[in-house]
This record gives sequence, structure tokens and C-alpha cells, in this order.
Amino acid sequence: MPPSNKPPGREPPDNQATKGDARTRRLSQDDTGPPALSSIEPGAARWISSLIRVASTHESMSHVLDVMDRLERRPYKTNVVLLGPPGTGKDGLGRALHGLMAPGTPLVRLDVSGLSESEAAEALCGAGRTPGAAEQADGGYLLIEELASLPMRAQSDLLRLLKAGKIQRVDASAPAKNRVQVNAIAISDRNLGAEVAAGRLRHDLYYRLARIVLHLPPLRERLDDVAAAAIWMGNRILRDAAIPLVLRGTEDYAASSEQERRRSIELSKEALSALRKHDWPGNFRELEAVMERALLLYRSGNALNAETIDSALSGTI
Repeated sequence: MPPSNKPPGREPPDNQATKGDARTRRLSQDDTGPPALSSIEPGAARWISSLIRVASTHESMSHVLDVMDRLERRPYKTNVVLLGPPGTGKDGLGRALHGLMAPGTPLVRLDVSGLSESEAAEALCGAGRTPGAAEQADGGYLLIEELASLPMRAQSDLLRLLKAGKIQRVDASAPAKNRVQVNAIAISDRNLGAEVAAGRLRHDLYYRLARIVLHLPPLRERLDDVAAAAIWMGNRILRDAAIPLVLRGTEDYAASSEQERRRSIELSKEALSALRKHDWPGNFRELEAVMERALLLYRSGNALNAETIDSALSGTI
């Protein structure tokens, strides 16, 4: 099992994201690479393609892949906690999990960063005649940004919502729905065990949420995944920029026909080595930025060499 920062004394089961339509579709082979998960919320396709589709030997990622496979075969609705440093793909994984567990239902983001206690309560429960995130997510999921930043009042409201489906709007001049059915996917960069121990996060709320706990490791621990992620991200960047070229690794490039090579960019072994030597403090978010600079700013000709990657790694825009 992957390492955990869960609070001691009890073992949790191991088992949009904005408001809007969460239609499902079947991803094509071009979208996904190797075949696997069949039905995914469209907004999660990017994360699935660049991260989950990478066959990883890292223990935590193997656990993530196993959970995704189990939910693909036996989907059910439950609460989830996603842990890991910034830029490791927690938001995209949350959207992907929603697409597996509750396709076609609302997925509503709850971000209370910088809000006061009363403002956070309003964001969750609504105020006056205005519904909050809880009512908007009825029948679906809340995607909670940084769980540890929820003020205590909002934590109590969230616990009541998850336990009994009950909410109370702030200064209500119109009643909220009598009962809502909502699950939650909670994201955090912090050590939640320490947050519980310090009294900043309710113990009962944590265990209500921690039905499934997944850890996303930093990219520096997943250097074997860099090549596949860089190639996928690079090809998405080329498509978005309307550049009719395909980024290929050296072996793929060498196996291509002459005609295919004329429409290709080679990610050389030296360039890949330069990527693997980097510490990646910004994780996959930084990798995407580096690939954009390499392909759109520093590239000359139809190859990415070590010099181009070094320029992209050190360049600022």
C-alpha cells in the first residue's frame, strides 16, 4: 500500500470541475493511448491520457490504477480524498473519478480559499434565495479544493450534508431543498493527519470523506513516466497551436516511414535525458509549461534536442 498521512488510531477504508453538464463519451484510441477506461467525463480526458494512462511502477500510482480499474468494472458512489503536492493532477483525477462513479451528474467545485467563516458557509449552503454549491451538486459530487482550508462552520455544514443530506441557507428568505444527495471528492496538498491532530480538521469529517484515499506522488519520484507524459502533452500542445506535426520518441521516430517522419518531431534521447535530470518542483504542471516553451518558442527544425530542452527549462515567459 502507498504511504499515508492519515491520522493515527483508525484505518480508513482502502478500498469541474465547475457547475455544468457532465456528459460522458467513449474516448477514442487517439485520445487515450493504450485501451482501458471506457467511459469518462470529457473534462477528465486530459488527465487520464497524460497521467493515468502512463503505466507506472510507482507504488502509489499502481494503487491509483488499481482503484480506477475496480471502479471501471464495479462503479459505485462514495467519498474520496486525494492527496499530493501541487501540480500532480489531483483536480483532473477528481474529475476522472466523478466520470466513473457518477457519469452524467453535476460536478461542482467548492473553493473557499481566502473566504471568511460566514462566506465559506454561504458558498456551501447558499444565502437568501441563492443556492450554494451543495444544492447545485444535488445528485452528484462536490469537488472540494484544499479540504484543510474549510473553516469550522463549513466543516460542520459539510458533515451534516454528507451524513443526512441537510443544509440550511445563511439568512434564508427562501427555504433550501428539504434534502439533497451529494458525495464529495476532497483535495489537499497538506498532511491531513497533522491537521486532525492539531484540531484544524474535524476527525469525524475526515473519516466521513476518507472512504477511498489516493496519493499522487511528485514527478521527481516518477521519472520513468516523464517520456510518455511529455510526448502526450507535446502532441496536445501541437494540436492546440494548429501545428500539423506529431511528437515522437526516438524509437517510434526511427520505426516511422519516410512520409511520417516529414510530419514528425523527434524527442531525442538526449532531450529525454535532460528532462529526466530535472527535479520538477512544479510537477506535471511544470512539465507542460516546459514542453510548450520547447515546442513553440525554442524549437528550430523537426527535433527536440538537449539544448532546446535546457533552454525551455531555464526560460521564463
